[in-house]
Amino acid sequence: MKRVFVSILIISSLFLSGQAKAQNLYYKQIHPNEISTSYGFSMLSTLGSVVINSLSNMIDFDKDISVKPGGTYGVINLGYSYQLNKVVSIGGGLGFNRMSVDLKDNTGKISPAAANIWTIMSTGKFDWFRTRSDMFGMYSKVGLGIMAVGGTLMEELHKTIWLPTGQLSLIGLEVGRGFSGFMELGFGNQGIAQLGVRARF
Repeated sequence: MKRVFVSILIISSLFLSGQAKAQNLYYKQIHPNEISTSYGFSMLSTLGSVVINSLSNMIDFDKDISVKPGGTYGVINLGYSYQLNKVVSIGGGLGFNRMSVDLKDNTGKISPAAANIWTIMSTGKFDWFRTRSDMFGMYSKVGLGIMAVGGTLMEELHKTIWLPTGQLSLIGLEVGRGFSGFMELGFGNQGIAQLGVRARF
């Protein structure tokens, strides 16, 4: 009977120590995988002008055609990340944006065209504030990658081009644990402001 009692004590202490260790970990460390989707508000000054300027520098346009920037639609982003520790997670993402432009020839005729912009980017996220419950956090995020520019604009020019791109989200706010909503403010290809949701497992 004494041996049974001692065995129960040992098993109980191991279980309790395991529970204490788990309580010292953030929810993110116990569930390190994260998938996300977001919508980024893109401004012509932060994306369109960069693309147009790059096009004019990299491609020999027909002298009779000029390209006038139009507008951009929002950026749709998909992402995955893995939590390395309490502070750092790494991952990657895909993005899509469509930008409208006008092609003007020497007669003054204006033809609408569009550029489809696909982005692939590696990301690093730094949590600089978390509540103990892990229900609220603040972070910064940086990304670096490439984008492919296609669409009817490129069909007119018979080219698809690849350009370097990036994202710097200075302030990110996140509410929730297993399923959370977030907002990011910054600049780059993913948008000057993003609203999205994340799921963690």
